[in-house]
Amino acid sequence: MRFRAVGKNIMAKKDCLVSAIVSVYNCERFIAGCLEDLERQTIADKLEIVAVNSGSQQNEDAIIKRFQAKYGNIVYIKTEDRETIYQAWNRGIKASRGKYITSANSDDRHRKDAFEVMAAVLEEDKDIALVYADGIATDEENGTFERHEPLRPLDLPDFDPGKLLIRCFIGPQPMWRRKVHDEAGYFDGSFKVAGDYEFWLRISKTSRMKHLKERLGLYFVNPAGAERINREITISETVRIRGEYMKDAPRDKSLLRAVRRKQSAALSELGYIYIDRKDFALAGKALTSSLALNPFNFKSYAGLLMRFAPHGPAILRKARAGRERLFPSKG
Repeated sequence: MRFRAVGKNIMAKKDCLVSAIVSVYNCERFIAGCLEDLERQTIADKLEIVAVNSGSQQNEDAIIKRFQAKYGNIVYIKTEDRETIYQAWNRGIKASRGKYITSANSDDRHRKDAFEVMAAVLEEDKDIALVYADGIATDEENGTFERHEPLRPLDLPDFDPGKLLIRCFIGPQPMWRRKVHDEAGYFDGSFKVAGDYEFWLRISKTSRMKHLKERLGLYFVNPAGAERINREITISETVRIRGEYMKDAPRDKSLLRAVRRKQSAALSELGYIYIDRKDFALAGKALTSSLALNPFNFKSYAGLLMRFAPHGPAILRKARAGRERLFPSKG
């Protein structure tokens, strides 16, 4: 795949403490706010921004070049073809020079001192590989950390490598040491949605991570986000990853039961997705696998009944419609 760097980064390597990797694809309405947010960081003089444009069809190019003309810390890379976000991150990380790496989603924002706070923790404790912090979720586009409409707090648990198997709680804005990639490799570019979860699990085997009980970031709940518009891919990738790492899980019986229940619930949801699209062979496989992990998952039994019963899918849709009338969703 051909790619090229656009413009020059004039920041000296010795001044580069943090590299923020920005994946750019069809995010024209967010990218100016993203770059403004990053340039407002209290350690902006030690911050390198690496923007990777993976064949975007919108006009981010002109916006990024305008910021490059104003600031001397932006590296801009363009590829001709569309890449996954993890391929873009890998490309950006390999081109970066910072001691620490963070991913900066184009639609998220940060507290002004977020990078300073996280980098200070990594500087102080050399045994910590990654830090992550609490935040705030919002459904307001292009709000700032200082001015936004909050949707809910984003409170994350303290780090526990076993509990990471149950859910990905690292959050959307962690910071980690670049040397982690020398030891563990890069993100798996074959994933479309859950590649970060796989990487956190991979490094959690040998690395310490630390939860900061401070609200350092603003997370935009984007209805067009990849994890929402294709729920099937999100669940199937997560199931695949959790299934692989379950093999090496600690022999803690209570933890294994919790992981199996979580995996069973995910497979059950996947089975219902397949039922809705009338792929009954895949539905049966997912629901059967769900029950093998947790025989008490009654939702999977109901799904199998609907799978084999005459007019099962139609009955299931009517049941869902009835539940929705009784218990309308909150959106």
